[in-house]
Amino acid sequence: MNKSNNGGLALLGAAICVAALAAAVYLQVSKGWFPCPLCIVQRYGYLLALAGFLGLACTAPRSMAGRFSGLLTLVGIGVGLATAAYHVWVLANPLQTCGVDPLQLKLNALPWVRVWPDMFVADGLCTDAYPPLLGLSLPMWSGLGFVALGVLFLQLVRRRRQFRRSW
Repeated sequence: MNKSNNGGLALLGAAICVAALAAAVYLQVSKGWFPCPLCIVQRYGYLLALAGFLGLACTAPRSMAGRFSGLLTLVGIGVGLATAAYHVWVLANPLQTCGVDPLQLKLNALPWVRVWPDMFVADGLCTDAYPPLLGLSLPMWSGLGFVALGVLFLQLVRRRRQFRRSW
């Protein structure tokens, strides 16, 4: 655990990422809600953020590994949030897309897709509107998850800066 005693916040961020990924796979397997390419990109965002938060939990604030972990977390949150926002737009404008998404072919050709197809195979359409959960679509929930991770990340960065000043 890092010396700044912020490991708990970083582990909370990692737990949120794991919960989001587990919920996505659960809905896919239990309800047959197949992920589209945009859903898969959001999963990659959660995986990057997860790796970053785990790195932040284990590194010192001034270390190069700590900075890399922070960058990884920020990229994961940014990619995921931007993709979720675009996905919400696609659902609001379903006539803007047509046919098989070229992104789907590229994502499904990645080597790790064969290792864990339930997590990484994109076989749904981005315009498929599944029933809302508590009034929000899945991309909206994903976007809120990334917003929560962003707030948590900013809090973690603020605390790490305060720790560096106290050294």
